[in-house]
Amino acid sequence: MANPLSAPFPVSSSLEALGRMLAAGVPEDGDEVLDRTLQDLERERRLDQAWLLLRQVRPDPARWGRFMARVKARVDQGRGRRMNLSATDPDRITLRLQFELRTPACVHQPAALLGILTGALLAAGFPVALGPEKSLRPAIHLGHPLPPMVEGWGEWAEVALTEGTRATERELADRINEHVPPGLRILQCRQVPGHGSPVADLCREAQWRWTCPAPALEAARERVEAFLASAVFEVERTGKIGGQKGAKRVDIRPLLEDCRWEGAELRFRTRLAPGEATNPRKLLSAILGLEVPPEGLARLSVGLGEDPRLAEPGKFEPRLRNIYEDAVLLESGGSIRILEDDDDEPVVLG
Repeated sequence: MANPLSAPFPVSSSLEALGRMLAAGVPEDGDEVLDRTLQDLERERRLDQAWLLLRQVRPDPARWGRFMARVKARVDQGRGRRMNLSATDPDRITLRLQFELRTPACVHQPAALLGILTGALLAAGFPVALGPEKSLRPAIHLGHPLPPMVEGWGEWAEVALTEGTRATERELADRINEHVPPGLRILQCRQVPGHGSPVADLCREAQWRWTCPAPALEAARERVEAFLASAVFEVERTGKIGGQKGAKRVDIRPLLEDCRWEGAELRFRTRLAPGEATNPRKLLSAILGLEVPPEGLARLSVGLGEDPRLAEPGKFEPRLRNIYEDAVLLESGGSIRILEDDDDEPVVLG
């Protein structure tokens, strides 16, 4: 578990106790200890992190099944609150991460990478929040996912935390980096209000670099020059035409911008937008006339646009505060009496 002397967030004694038991096994008086641990987790508001830790460790169901079921039942009860307050809870903070993904970590698919990031955050003592999904997933998302086997030197992700911290961005990044595998490194962390726009919606452009092998450099230059000189460069792609799957011609010339050679390196830029999934390896394959996507491609950076929700907080903060107050009222279960009579007197809330 995390070292309490350097933890950026308050240390949870109940999570530490759970971690020790998961590492050593349930003690003989396990039921009594687990009952007390469950009460402590609920009191410290660490049930979300406890569930994520249990899912990550996957303990023996024969020994932990009953406890896991009880934790899940309590977390399920809080789903309504998470759905209502995921973007309006004043205590909730989004931690926006910029990270570097190099070999060997770049082999991981996006889902596996999110799991690795979640594990590192939990190990570092960060209060990762659950999302509103019924499947009880951590509220963590990538910006614009990389194609497999492509390195990224300035990638983005974000994770919702149940509370913020006064630790500096450097302290937060260093803390997470103590728990990440080789090839993955957190470059910076920024805390933003929970009502900020998803980082995936802010990705605007990507800068790329492809290193051409020396024997293929002359032919590659000729192919790229022909591409740049063309007004239209169509390739055949498989897709739906009139609801049926088939081959179609697509113009890829507008997809590459600022394309230039720097020695044996080809530099170019692509636009990013929500819903776009252009694979630059396939793009290069088409331009170079290759059957197999080329190796040696790296994404140097992903540029973010300005977040309109953070740029004009006055448009959102009062509205969010009212929504939060309404949600608390609805969640509180307070008694509401509606009095009706012939005089049409006003409704009385009590």
